[in-house]
Amino acid sequence: SMPLDEIMLTFKDVLKNPDKEIYGQNIKYDLLVMRSHGIELAGKLFDTMLAHYLIQPELPHNIDAIAESILDYKKIPTEAILGKKGKSQLNMSQLNPERIKDYACEDADVVWQLKPLLEQKLKEQNLSDLFYNVEMPLVNVLANMEYYGVTIDSEALNKIAEELREQIINLEQKIHNLAGVSFNIASPKQLGEVLFDKLKITDKPKKTPTKQYATGEDVLEKLREKHEIVPAILEYRGLSKLLNTYVEALPKLVNPKTGRIHTSYNQAVTSTGRLSSTNPNLQNIPIRDEQGKIIRKAFIPSDSNHILVAADYSQIELRLMAHLSEDAAMLDAFKNDEDIHQSTAARLFNLKPEEVTKEHRSKAKGVNFGIIYGISAF
Repeated sequence: SMPLDEIMLTFKDVLKNPDKEIYGQNIKYDLLVMRSHGIELAGKLFDTMLAHYLIQPELPHNIDAIAESILDYKKIPTEAILGKKGKSQLNMSQLNPERIKDYACEDADVVWQLKPLLEQKLKEQNLSDLFYNVEMPLVNVLANMEYYGVTIDSEALNKIAEELREQIINLEQKIHNLAGVSFNIASPKQLGEVLFDKLKITDKPKKTPTKQYATGEDVLEKLREKHEIVPAILEYRGLSKLLNTYVEALPKLVNPKTGRIHTSYNQAVTSTGRLSSTNPNLQNIPIRDEQGKIIRKAFIPSDSNHILVAADYSQIELRLMAHLSEDAAMLDAFKNDEDIHQSTAARLFNLKPEEVTKEHRSKAKGVNFGIIYGISAF
């Protein structure tokens, strides 16, 4: 059998030919794999996953699901080849090509069959423009972003980890002293017994369906004033989450070859059309509190010739809404450079703009965005 790179070279000319059309399912992944072998895809791309995402945003967009819903055809499931999901699941690269060939050829064949059908549906739903001029060009942009990755300062994170561990140990001490007993704070069962049986911080404790005491975030927030152990527990949880989810986890995700983190940007996950990111999710790093800011400081430029720039559109989605709906009040608010949430609040609550409080504004914001993203009447 030929070595992989030779096989790749066989296809190089076709893949680099700008006159060819290339169809794929999650084509961004193929772009990245090819790029690591020095092949840039130059042809016009058609991604069946993204086409289906635009046509039926609420459904799953994996190839098996699309084949079933559009072709009424059941594919060889991935698990039949790799084994059940989990630790013992194999990786394609561990398998003999004989085992994979039918699966891989079927994959390609299904994509080939889906392409004209999905293209027709895009036309019928007036989505061709969005697909070819917005979604498909974005694939290359995201592939570039993933390929370059982002540099993090692992040294700094290790220092932060040490400080956090120290704070957590001190809090643990404090909580045990307040409780008058040492227990596992991370165990909801033990925590519930300490709070509600031993300290009796409320006479009507909530229970979970399994008859345990409820000790969730929202429950504890409501009891914050009842006993000084509660804010300590909330802080303990916050710091532990920070340590486990980010401070200890991020350095482990650095690619040894590049020295950077390469997150995956998912274009076909949210039903609203926003991107999501995984491994790591870089879109939910806390920003409001001091700790979150520390983590953000660990993301650094790749060298002294580069800087990081933060850019944000001002209310881009609401501007689009104003433009598309031609709503007079919204258009006026933007033309006069008003704070759009404040203007909506003034109209919602029948107030003068200067009478709008923070609470009013926050409710109006919910209404503004709710309308765009399909909020229910309730």
